[in-house]
Amino acid sequence: MKLYYRISDNSYKKQKLIGATKEVCLANFCIAFQDVIFQNITAGVKPPLTIIADMCEDETISMLKQTGLPLIRTANGNAGSLKFALELALSENKDDELVYFVEDDYLHLKNSSKLLEEGIKRSDYVTLYDHPDKYTRLYDGGEISKVIKTASSHWRYTISTCMTFATKIKTLREDKSIWDEFVSDEHPHDHFIFKKLSEEKRRRLAVCIPGSACHRSEEHTSELQSH
Repeated sequence: MKLYYRISDNSYKKQKLIGATKEVCLANFCIAFQDVIFQNITAGVKPPLTIIADMCEDETISMLKQTGLPLIRTANGNAGSLKFALELALSENKDDELVYFVEDDYLHLKNSSKLLEEGIKRSDYVTLYDHPDKYTRLYDGGEISKVIKTASSHWRYTISTCMTFATKIKTLREDKSIWDEFVSDEHPHDHFIFKKLSEEKRRRLAVCIPGSACHRSEEHTSELQSH
């Protein structure tokens, strides 16, 4: 499994969960995925996590350098940094590699890496974030979906998610034209990406239920409390 973590000081202005700073989210991520990141620490071998610091101030860069993890500094904006991460993953991984793209405002549970490995066996794309908008009036209180079970969780198929997701490199390579189409503007059009992938490529996106990751926005605080 390869991990691509995007962090920026140019994020959207939203009310955030108290205490869930970007530094805290990164530390939580490293703890939750320590079995992946630190499994084979060997001199001269690149860890399977790359941090992409986009439009970050020197203070943030200093904090990131202290982790000792691979760091790439960019100034591409939200959609641009995602496109950079996608192309980097395609360029340095084989088709059978599982890759997880992560935004800097999520908190993960410790079983997250295991869930991704289980979920990708049953779906083309996987998310650990059970998005609360899928339970609103937009979807008549909830999506109609098949529910499946793996060793550690139940899953349901969903129409879309945010830009924190996992897939196989082979799938990403085959779907590259659609990704390129919807990450060409200032912001990635996440809903339309997955909608078109479903309609044109018959791709499936699965989310574990309950979720194993939550967003740090204040309006989603109830997700964290449920964990």
